[in-house]
Amino acid sequence: MKLDRTDGEKLEVGPEHPSGDGWRRRIATREGGSRVLKLLALVVLMAAAAWALYANLWSARPAMDMSMRMTSGSTPFPVVIVPVERGPITGTVTYTGSIAPFNEEDVYPRVTGRIVEMPVYPGDAVRPGQVLARLDSVELSSRIREAEAALAAARATRTQMEKELAMTEAEAGYARGVATRTEQLFNTGAVSKQEYENDRAMAASAEAKREAARAKLQAAESSLAQNEAALRTAGIVRGYTDIVASTPGYVVKRLVAPGVLVQPGMPVLKVAQIDRVRLQANVGEKDLGSIRVGSPVGVTTIAASQPPLMAKVTAVFPFVDPGSRTAVVEALVDNASRRFLPGQYVTMQFATGHRDEALIVPPSAIARMDGKVTVWVVNDGRAEPRPVVMGLQSTNGVEIVEGLTGAERLIARGQEGLYAGAQVSDITATAREAGGDAHKGMAGMPEATATPPGQKNDAATAQAPTAPAADLKISLSTIPPSPRVGETHLRIEVKDAAGAPVQGAKVEVTAGMSAMPGMPGPSATARAGTEAGTYEATVNLGTAGAWTLEVNVSSPRGGTTSSKFKIEAK
Repeated sequence: MKLDRTDGEKLEVGPEHPSGDGWRRRIATREGGSRVLKLLALVVLMAAAAWALYANLWSARPAMDMSMRMTSGSTPFPVVIVPVERGPITGTVTYTGSIAPFNEEDVYPRVTGRIVEMPVYPGDAVRPGQVLARLDSVELSSRIREAEAALAAARATRTQMEKELAMTEAEAGYARGVATRTEQLFNTGAVSKQEYENDRAMAASAEAKREAARAKLQAAESSLAQNEAALRTAGIVRGYTDIVASTPGYVVKRLVAPGVLVQPGMPVLKVAQIDRVRLQANVGEKDLGSIRVGSPVGVTTIAASQPPLMAKVTAVFPFVDPGSRTAVVEALVDNASRRFLPGQYVTMQFATGHRDEALIVPPSAIARMDGKVTVWVVNDGRAEPRPVVMGLQSTNGVEIVEGLTGAERLIARGQEGLYAGAQVSDITATAREAGGDAHKGMAGMPEATATPPGQKNDAATAQAPTAPAADLKISLSTIPPSPRVGETHLRIEVKDAAGAPVQGAKVEVTAGMSAMPGMPGPSATARAGTEAGTYEATVNLGTAGAWTLEVNVSSPRGGTTSSKFKIEAK
């Protein structure tokens, strides 16, 4: 039996379905499944359309600036307003440097031997000629005895040759006399010619023996001189077993221990002259032109009890490192009081110029917009950006040589999120009445911090740990000192609680935008640097703004220490 469906397909009912109930149930089931599939397809189509509409509308909205500080309605931005000052200014740039000894040398042995004594220790003062170490001298003493024996034999040979020469000279003299007498007799005819010729031949033979004896004596004297020189050389080499100081100074380090077999070219001690020391800093190439030999430099150390020291630049190295784009600037100072120790960090503030009359603004008032130096000027309660040109810079102020008249009022703090025409409210008086600093406690305003070792103290880039490390001391610096968008090279220094470098640690760096806490950012594993306790890494800062770098250090002795650093990418 065949039935027609609405779609034209023929349905057959086999003999196993004598009645029509089976095929009716089959048709109902198929029609129900078709409706479900159509309904699902319609739901999927409607969801895709809704998503496309949502994405188009959302993408058309402007993206929020991650550094924007939001205010509601007409609420003014709280800022600190200061006037432009007039007065003298001395431009300075500040770098961290290190102390190097005036002269440092490694003490080497000149002969092979085993160290049997080393009477000096690190910290001991030494003078030229003082014995610093002694080597085993048994072998060299035996060589001296051999040279002495050879010299004695040479002297005996010379004595024998002298006697032989004296004997041959006597024989030669006698033969000459006989030949002379025979010649006289031959001339008178008293002797035959043959007898005369025999006496002449004997005289010539005696002369030859005398010359041979003289040659042997000369050879003996030459051999004697050689053996005397060999003895002197053996004595000098024997003296090399006493390793002595060539210059005055202080023992810095023992490089080997007594009992070690050493050989020429293997250092055993390090001696340094520290009565005068070299204060050296790696200065960026943009500041090199304003620093010259004789320029004043203020030097401070981490010791709070020591006052700053004023010195003068004694050398500007004529070479810029192509990697760091820095050159060494050095100040040579007396150190008779042992105030400075080689290897210590110092802060060096170089004077770059002086102006008696200048327009001065606080460093915190300087901002950068579209790559230009800008200050925010307040007019009738509204903020307006104004490009300016900077001159001399110091830690307390910045000279403005173009862009200001001196009558303006500027925003020193709170520029984050400002836009042209934004309403501002001066909170300077409020902060002072509260007994606090108007420059502190504002959102997004990092407090002044110490500059990491090896980096310039740049007010635009605050680099300091936000939390102290529990077990290890971690410091971080960037290359270049003012990070920019893109790849930034990091130099991390790790020391233990005693200040000793920590080597073999696992150092990991994670970067995140300060305006978006919790959002994962780029990370990197640092590799060991060229100096002990230093590590290097590279992170990619994708956008401009404030970044937080979290450094996790896993000590080889166990335990992990973390520190956070804030940098500003431009």
